[in-house]
Amino acid sequence: MVRVTRPALAALLLAVAAPLAAQQAVPPATSQGQPLRLAWINSQVILANTPGRAEAESTFAREYAGMRAEVQRMQAQLDSAVQDYNRTSVVMTPQAKAAREEQLRQMQTRTQTRAQELDQQAQSREQELTAPIMQRVNAVIEGIRAERNLSFVFDVAAQGGSVVTADRAFDITSMVIQRLQAAGPGPTAPPPLPADSAHPAAPADTTRRSPAAAQPPPRVRRP
Repeated sequence: MVRVTRPALAALLLAVAAPLAAQQAVPPATSQGQPLRLAWINSQVILANTPGRAEAESTFAREYAGMRAEVQRMQAQLDSAVQDYNRTSVVMTPQAKAAREEQLRQMQTRTQTRAQELDQQAQSREQELTAPIMQRVNAVIEGIRAERNLSFVFDVAAQGGSVVTADRAFDITSMVIQRLQAAGPGPTAPPPLPADSAHPAAPADTTRRSPAAAQPPPRVRRP
């Protein structure tokens, strides 16, 4: 199964047919005594050439940048409020200071809660955009496996894989790519987020960091 991670849609690759790639040893024959038929793929090459991948990656990067920008704006407002408190608290009454500190704590809680909400939204959106791509890739691989009566299809690019070298005669990567490209991009990609969930695009940063990873809460300095 293909799993898409973050940095490029986080690279858009982890493991096509990962459960198969996890096999450490292959017996010489099946339980029926028939010789095993093996093949291998390079999921990185396949995903880099899969129709619709670039569009999904671009959409996610744009929407994710907007989410991060919202959290950064909220953090900046919190920072400014704390700085203002630290500057003026010396002339506040004890009651006024206590009230302002409570306001700052609530503001900090709202910022952290919103960041966590956006992080969950980003994960769901990433899955929504990439699931059709993963399904098409896996379907094509499974189709070729069935056609050729293959027992195993290994992914030489799988994370944690132990394949050091492989005979190119058993490489079906180009066949998978040809079939994917012949089929086209597949169903229309999910529409953009609704207006109430969209955010102004910030400068693109394709490094996938959780929006919840905001700056540490500023410290209120007590006089």
